[in-house]
Amino acid sequence: MGVVQAWRKVAGGWQRVGPAVHAWFGSDGLTRQASESRSATPIGSFTLTRAFGRLTDPGTALPYTRTTPADWWISEPGRWYNTRQRCSADCPFTQGDPNEHLYYTVPFYRYAVVIDYNTRNSPTGVVQGAGSAFFLHVTVGAPTQGCISIAQPQLVRLLRWLSPARHPRILIGT
Repeated sequence: MGVVQAWRKVAGGWQRVGPAVHAWFGSDGLTRQASESRSATPIGSFTLTRAFGRLTDPGTALPYTRTTPADWWISEPGRWYNTRQRCSADCPFTQGDPNEHLYYTVPFYRYAVVIDYNTRNSPTGVVQGAGSAFFLHVTVGAPTQGCISIAQPQLVRLLRWLSPARHPRILIGT
């Protein structure tokens, strides 16, 4: 368990925004070498460029996708590795484990922000097997499979504050 603290860059440094909130991390802790075989949260600095959720857009400036029963996050190796895909029949990927059925993964994915670790938005691009589906999402008060989770009201507040114009990042570490 740890905390999430929002910061804003100001002249001469950084300023806290709001209180620190309790957060849960991967059950295997933090790691510099994330993979599909560990429930650990990757250490580093990652962009936050998009959000999704089963519930309506809470008013975020980030691109937001409201999920449907056809939405999946792909964790199996191949062309769509570590991406969101929408497909309901004859999909070119497995409709089940290891892929996540986003719409039905509640309460976790009522709201979520994609952490751009090992995604097309990361400096290294996508590396097969290096870990996938890392999100900042709604908590149930227990360790995650590698994501970071916080209470839904705090996540909604954060979603409303995040803006692509400010190039938001999440710094994960000790």
